[in-house]
Amino acid sequence: MILYLIRHGDAEKALGNKTDFERELTGDGKQKMERAANYWKNVIPGFDFIVSSPLIRAKQTAEIVAKTFEYKNDVIIDNSLMNDGETKDILDLIDSLKGENIAIVGHQPDFSYHLSNLISNGTAAVDFKKGAIAKVIFDGKAKISRGVLEFLIPTGTFK
Repeated sequence: MILYLIRHGDAEKALGNKTDFERELTGDGKQKMERAANYWKNVIPGFDFIVSSPLIRAKQTAEIVAKTFEYKNDVIIDNSLMNDGETKDILDLIDSLKGENIAIVGHQPDFSYHLSNLISNGTAAVDFKKGAIAKVIFDGKAKISRGVLEFLIPTGTFK
């Protein structure tokens, strides 16, 4: 099984009358995500499932990825990808989907925490930038500390 973790793109600052939940991607954030997703198509064949946090900026990122990859299904929205989620909940979610290539879209600092748990005993130091994608490969079912990190690519790579 292959799990792709995608952190949402650049979002509006937490100012004004919008709640954190309502913050959207900036215009630049959308453009960077589109460039990144177009590049990813060179190294990723597609996704069986795309799952997103319910926060607007994550859903917008997931929709950009879905559109770029011509993903035919609806993006699944799951609360376990909101801030302060547990890695075990992520594993339960992806195992329930029964797919080979699953993308999840979420937030920091959770994704650094989850990636560290997936590839180590929680001691790997990970800097998961906005719009970055990580590919973690599992031999069979996804389990804590059993994944192999194949890549972690920030959006700044695609100019």
